[in-house]
Amino acid sequence: MSDPNQTSGPRPISPPAKASSGPRPVAQGAGNRPQGAEMLAEIVQAQRQLTQAAAETRDLRAKLSRRSHQMQVLQHVSEILAATSKGGQVVSVVLDVLAQEFHCQRAVVWTLEDGGAGYFPKDGSGLPRPQWSGLRLPAPNPFPETPLVLFQSQWLDAGCGVELLKPLRGSENAPLYFIPFEHQLLLLGFAILAMPGDRKWEEEDLDSITILQRQAAISLYNAWLFRDLSQQRDALQRQALELERVNDALREADQLKSEFLALTSHELRTPLTGILGFTRLVMDGLYDDAEDMRSMLQDSYTSGQHLLGLLNDILDLAKIESGKLEVHPVPFGLATLIEDVKPIAEAYPRKPGVELLWPDLKDIPEVVVDPNRLKQVLLNLLSNSLKFTKEGSVSLLAERHPGLIALLVVDTGIGVSIEAQARLFQKFAQADGGHSREYGGTGLGLVICKHLMEMMGGTIELSSEGLGKGSTLRITMPIA
Repeated sequence: MSDPNQTSGPRPISPPAKASSGPRPVAQGAGNRPQGAEMLAEIVQAQRQLTQAAAETRDLRAKLSRRSHQMQVLQHVSEILAATSKGGQVVSVVLDVLAQEFHCQRAVVWTLEDGGAGYFPKDGSGLPRPQWSGLRLPAPNPFPETPLVLFQSQWLDAGCGVELLKPLRGSENAPLYFIPFEHQLLLLGFAILAMPGDRKWEEEDLDSITILQRQAAISLYNAWLFRDLSQQRDALQRQALELERVNDALREADQLKSEFLALTSHELRTPLTGILGFTRLVMDGLYDDAEDMRSMLQDSYTSGQHLLGLLNDILDLAKIESGKLEVHPVPFGLATLIEDVKPIAEAYPRKPGVELLWPDLKDIPEVVVDPNRLKQVLLNLLSNSLKFTKEGSVSLLAERHPGLIALLVVDTGIGVSIEAQARLFQKFAQADGGHSREYGGTGLGLVICKHLMEMMGGTIELSSEGLGKGSTLRITMPIA
């Protein structure tokens, strides 16, 4: 059933409320600042943040650019260091990088040298060479009086090596920065940089220096190993050459020894055969008269004397090699000794027409010698000269020099070749060599004479212009 109050037409609309002409009331909790001021503050804050971000971005870009540049430099340095095996080149490259990239005023690089005995300045920058070339430091600690962590980069104390490092500090007394090159706990070298007083190291600089340290240390270590191996190789080559020389000398000595045995057997057999032959003739009565017998006995005696001389040479050589040969030098007059030598030498066999000349020994002082041994030397030299001289003369000369007297045996004989002179004082060597030689002898006389003269404080030497030009044997002895 329908509501009797309800009309069937449209419902009338209420008229809108009349707007108030006064101010609108402020809502509860709203701020006192207008909304425009808030927005302005926010914009200013955002601008500040953007400005700061832009500055940080610029700094980061600069650092990135510097780091990129340093990495390129280090990569280039790494390629150079990998291609060299010389410590000097390593030092030069490292010094260039330190001077150019880190703008140090002065710099010097030391390396371990002299078998690890000390650190020697290898290269310098910003200083004349005479100022840094003498800055040598001890090893293993280059600064023994200053507490220092040798394997750590650091600023050096003002009192560290004051006098020695004064040229590096300069007139402005610049602070010094120590950069070690360490590998396997071995300080192979280090660099010391003189930096501006206001210089502070950036993190990327320290990182780059650390990388450069490692590269330089490894390269120096490799250069050291290479140099050590090169020295060992050179030493082995020298030893190989020396062994080859010794082997050649041993082969030559073996050949000379074999030749000596053959010659000695012949030299010993010849006088022994003469002794036995002449003695047999006398025993069998095969002589005409007493004079003929005397002549045979004289020949037998001469052969015995020759045989005794050969045996004495062999015994003297054995004493020399065993170190048992002795001499007893005393002050002695040369005139007396020459008078004893003269009749024996005059009796030596020589070619017809060969003259034996003797010196004038007036005003010649006494000398310190073993008279018997010096007599043995003179007789040996005179015997050799007479044996090898076919014509001309053999002269004995005397010369006085400060502190010594020289006796010279000068002959006009066959001479000695330049090649033979080098080995003439060797055992079993003779000037002409070979088995079928015209001249006899064992080749021991000059060797024994050399040892005797040296034991008496004198010398012996031979000079000759060559074959056919004669020779001169010169002995010296100290004045008493």
